[in-house]
Amino acid sequence: MTDMTKTADRKYWRTAIGDPTPHEGTLVRGYDVLTDLVGKIDFGAMVYLLYKGELPKGNESKIINAMFISVADHGISPSSTVTRFVQAAGVPIQCSVAAGAMMFGDVHGGAGEEFSRYIQKLVSEAASSGRSYEDVATEYVNNHKRLDGFGHPQHPEGDPRGKVLFALAEEYGISGDHVRMTRELEKALIKKKKRPLLANIDAAVGALISDMGFDWRLARAFIVVPRTAGLFAHAFEESVREPGWRQISLDQVEYDGPARRKNDNPSAI
Repeated sequence: MTDMTKTADRKYWRTAIGDPTPHEGTLVRGYDVLTDLVGKIDFGAMVYLLYKGELPKGNESKIINAMFISVADHGISPSSTVTRFVQAAGVPIQCSVAAGAMMFGDVHGGAGEEFSRYIQKLVSEAASSGRSYEDVATEYVNNHKRLDGFGHPQHPEGDPRGKVLFALAEEYGISGDHVRMTRELEKALIKKKKRPLLANIDAAVGALISDMGFDWRLARAFIVVPRTAGLFAHAFEESVREPGWRQISLDQVEYDGPARRKNDNPSAI
């Protein structure tokens, strides 16, 4: 059979994740959800199974649950503000939550993806070259004006979530080379900038999922999945406590366009 024939015979949609068709319960990664998983694993373990394809063998689900709890809500922030703004227009609740989730980009809540990419690269580089983590981290910091994953505008003295997660990772036996490299980057940054630039939640999550062997392209999932729960809470609160129709107060808006002018050529329109 030729490669072209194989391609023609292949079904259009393929997945190795879930199979709902020939069973009483859906199979996820080969496990029957109702008999093998429900009541036997927690949500952290389910996420690990979905993203890695296997059930965790250690304390991975504990640290995933800890990460999820630490980022489930952060008060009035860009994502929750957008969720509430959209919810005030009277849309279905999932629409306002989706709008808030779309706010996670390179500036807000999405830096963990870029951090995970480069922290995995740095650890790999140190392993292949035999150089110390300190040397690799120092060189990287000195060659970059800004590093994703460090500092936080709402936590000038350091994001406390990162500190707690790193401590738990050590306790759970999850902390490894990527956390170690993150710590070396912190030291190099502090030395260069002469001020505390500690790992924020994006770096903490990025380092921990990297130590668990996750692909860097999954980093944002570990922020967006739990924060969705918080966004639903904000959407619900907005709908039951506020009158609706959010609008930016006009005293917060400054018009800096041209003054009122007259159209002297009405035939041009």
